[in-house]
Amino acid sequence: MAAKIEALTFDWYGTLANHRHNMGRGRLFSEYLASHGLQSAPWDRRVLYTVFDYYGRAYKLESSREEKRTFWIQFTRLLFEQSQVSGATASKTEVHAAAIRDIFGSACFELYADVQPVLHALKKRGLRLAVVSNWHRGLDSFCHEMHLANLLDTVISSSDIGIEKPDPRLFNEAIYRLRLKAGQIVHVGDSPDDDFRGAVAAGLRAILIDRGNVHCRHANRIGRRAAMHRIAAQCCPN
Repeated sequence: MAAKIEALTFDWYGTLANHRHNMGRGRLFSEYLASHGLQSAPWDRRVLYTVFDYYGRAYKLESSREEKRTFWIQFTRLLFEQSQVSGATASKTEVHAAAIRDIFGSACFELYADVQPVLHALKKRGLRLAVVSNWHRGLDSFCHEMHLANLLDTVISSSDIGIEKPDPRLFNEAIYRLRLKAGQIVHVGDSPDDDFRGAVAAGLRAILIDRGNVHCRHANRIGRRAAMHRIAAQCCPN
């Protein structure tokens, strides 16, 4: 007999959240630079991990507005250095800081419409909830600023742990933090390899959420239509 489900873990991007403008941060950044007469090296996604290492060390949710403004000026300076930005205003990072905050901070993302109501319903039923994602540092701050913190028991990003899915050790960290057995947890994510196979290898149950309807032949997929509601019904039948 299968163990009772006591918790769900979720991937972040493509599962709970998407780019607000349906455009990645690298492209938004490149377009912003071009619109202000600035040049840079070709976008390298690895830059994200460098600048968000700084974010993870220095960004504080409880900081004042002025302290956060100072943070984003420093973040912009580091981003411009790493991206080799040049041009008339490249050194005036205080001029660009607010725009860079909007491009790279939590405001660049939005939750899918079904996320908040379903997570609230799952929490009301007493389930523990977590995020487990291959992501840069600062994901816990993103979740807080996007009003998920009160629904989540823990947030685990690969950069904080130094391990990426599908390595089972990242899921083992979730098992440890949730204080449950692997078979009591269902992981939900949008990657057949990183999420589904990785979770199953760690002993979790798994569901592939397929918001783009690109994995139609996968046996354990749930497609885009009312995806989170269907996941909740499957994991917590009345």
